[in-house]
Amino acid sequence: MAIIIRKLQPHESAIYREVRLACLKNVPRFFGSTYEEEILNPRFFFETYIENDSADHAMFGAFEEERLIGITGFNRMARKRASHRGEIVQVYVDANYRGQNIGERLVRHALDYAFHLDGIEQVQLSVIASNQAAIKLYEKLGFKSFGVQSHYFKVEDSYLDQQFMQIFKSDYS
Repeated sequence: MAIIIRKLQPHESAIYREVRLACLKNVPRFFGSTYEEEILNPRFFFETYIENDSADHAMFGAFEEERLIGITGFNRMARKRASHRGEIVQVYVDANYRGQNIGERLVRHALDYAFHLDGIEQVQLSVIASNQAAIKLYEKLGFKSFGVQSHYFKVEDSYLDQQFMQIFKSDYS
């Protein structure tokens, strides 16, 4: 079965919500948001952007037929002096589909999209520093680390460090 990667359409905000909640429930250690917090939100940040078909805030999906099996988002920075930058967020692939390069295809699709937007020169992301599989993927795509913030998240009595990475349009192929 072929996997199709594309921008989510305005009528697909509800299926995005389902997958976003699933990722927070299934792999909570890799996200800053929690399922318990997000389930209480009547509307997620990206739902409005999906419904309005925003160019500067786009969510991409990996589909097997009609089933959404993976997501990643792109956000352009809002401030005028930062609008040359964007951010990759919410990278997730259903456990049944991992190991098939779907995450790579999603992030690459988001980067291709971002670097075709007028004025975008660099894209950044952040990742739990212990998530070596994700870091390896981002490095493969050309992202470079620009720092680690210790104790970025606190989960009960333990801490998670956050690694920050970026890629410049001139370095992306």
